[in-house]
Amino acid sequence: MTTTPEFTSGFGATITAGMKWFAKQGQVVIDEGHLGLLRDNGDLIDSAPVSDIQVKKVMLYSLMPSIQIALNGTKYKVNLSYTANDATVGADRAKEIQEHDNDTLFEVVRRLGGQVGKA
Repeated sequence: MTTTPEFTSGFGATITAGMKWFAKQGQVVIDEGHLGLLRDNGDLIDSAPVSDIQVKKVMLYSLMPSIQIALNGTKYKVNLSYTANDATVGADRAKEIQEHDNDTLFEVVRRLGGQVGKA
């Protein structure tokens, strides 16, 4: 592993596939050309070379912008969420951080040869 991943969401990602919850405070990491989805405790859920994955924006029932990541035959829904419960991060700032991280993830996937779909 490199010392600095190309992308890391920090532990705040909700990761699901269908009706199955994998993580409520998980992490999305891209390092050395591989994307990894991690559980709350850091255990690996799934991973694949970025060139083999597809990402696209989706809207959940709550109208929160989320990401669908298709890898190894599974479509994961990922919400890079940031809470506004910290006095230093208000609701507007939390949304800005989420949108920035979503855009950064898409840029890194595109740059590393992954497929980026339209919403």
